[in-house]
Amino acid sequence: MRYIVCILSLLFVLSSCRHSSQQNAVLLSKADKIMEQSPDSALLWLKKIQQPKELLSSKDFALYSLLLSQAYDKNDIEIRSDSLIQRAVDYFSNKKDYTRLGYAFFYLSRSERNKGNAQGQAEALLKALSVAIQSNNFELIGLIYSEKASIYEEQNQLDSMISYSQLSYNALKKGKNIRNQNIALMKIGYGYYLSYNFKKALSYYKNAENTAKSIHDSPLLSSIYSIISLSHYYQNDYREALLYARKSLNYSDVYDFGKWTSISAIYIKLGEIDSAKLYLNKCLQGGNKTPDCYLLLQEIAEKEKNYSQAIAYSKQYATQKDSLFKQSLATSFAGMEKKYNYERIAAENKSLIIVNQRNKIAVLFLLLGFSCIIVIVLLWRYRHKQIQLKQHQELVEKEKENNLLLQQQINMQNALIKNVEHHKRTAIKRLVPNSVDFSTASEDTASDSLVLYDELISSIDGLYNGFSQRLKSNFPQLTTTDILICCLLRAGFESGMIASVLDTQTDSFNVRRTRLRKKLKIRHGINFSDFLAEF
Repeated sequence: MRYIVCILSLLFVLSSCRHSSQQNAVLLSKADKIMEQSPDSALLWLKKIQQPKELLSSKDFALYSLLLSQAYDKNDIEIRSDSLIQRAVDYFSNKKDYTRLGYAFFYLSRSERNKGNAQGQAEALLKALSVAIQSNNFELIGLIYSEKASIYEEQNQLDSMISYSQLSYNALKKGKNIRNQNIALMKIGYGYYLSYNFKKALSYYKNAENTAKSIHDSPLLSSIYSIISLSHYYQNDYREALLYARKSLNYSDVYDFGKWTSISAIYIKLGEIDSAKLYLNKCLQGGNKTPDCYLLLQEIAEKEKNYSQAIAYSKQYATQKDSLFKQSLATSFAGMEKKYNYERIAAENKSLIIVNQRNKIAVLFLLLGFSCIIVIVLLWRYRHKQIQLKQHQELVEKEKENNLLLQQQINMQNALIKNVEHHKRTAIKRLVPNSVDFSTASEDTASDSLVLYDELISSIDGLYNGFSQRLKSNFPQLTTTDILICCLLRAGFESGMIASVLDTQTDSFNVRRTRLRKKLKIRHGINFSDFLAEF
């Protein structure tokens, strides 16, 4: 039997120490080296590895799981299962490879985000940050802070978004990751952009522009110029907006429909309708029939007083945007203003073909009634939010009061415990003989004994929820000394200590204790202290 166990143990050790084949090891190494520069190629290398779970060593399989999760994320392939990255987390946690473990937790948070598990995402990010700080990997720290900034952006907490973006930039600067530094700068600027602080946003965008030029990153420059153009647009500086929109097109792909739509809006503001039509037609011909495109075409038709065409564009716009448009009405003043303008234009266009003036008046009343309903709904939502906020504040105040009461109870309990412990130590000291004249000591003790007994019983009652009162209620035949003995036993005093407190011999106390068991009707074999503890 012993030989069989030895053979099985040897086989287990050999199987657990398997090595990856040279071909798989080379593919894994190549994918690791090019992951940052070319994640799509890295993904192809990883997919060439055959039977990774069976043919890779434990270390290489953990690395494979991490790199594959990273490649999927960088190639915008959403993964909702965390089983793959969890293998990397488990392995690197045991090996204390803090850099790999930090990245494993980071991509675990991405997986939890894809599943919609906000709590799991936050917990994984906290672990990733803790490990990253230990690894002293500033690039990883910067990525984690950037992810936290994105979470705050989704929650519309712009101050926190800007703060964490700044932390991300500082960490990436230490890690000398220039491209991600630029992205962090853009994120800071975007936070100010969303806060309508366009001047401060532009200062960060300009800084990002200078850095992007130094590394000749055309796609990044295109994005920077596009957001700079929008910032100037919302400041009504349409000439500067047009300048940067053109720069963005120079650095972008051939079919960049979003930027074509933006430059069309700028041309409309400048009154250059033909140029606006040119870019909008490019969008339509390229198959990008977005709601914004139809909205701009409707605006052009209105300027040209071509109301029938404006109605046609407005219907196409409403078909694609109606549900989203109604939702925006409930949450933003800008949405309400657009809806109002849309209904006004629709009413004006209908007036061209409606002969009966009374129908026109009915439409106007309908518009007014609809606007009143919207205002009422918005006021109701506002009032409901205020009530919810007030209720939340009341709950917070109540929780504070409860915490204060709990703290007071804990402090009182600690004081009672200290009091009982003090009496224990006093009783022990009385057991130890000293040079003090016993006659004098006994006189002092006799004068204070009643006070001491009351303090002990009072302290033990506070500590054990009125223990003495329950004894008196259930066993009215007990004397005061009997109750004192029970209280001292409940508080954990030893027999010698209690005899000292009662100023009696230990043998006499044991006899009294036996009689007390009979009074309490404690059956044979049941421990006295256990009986009192359960009382």
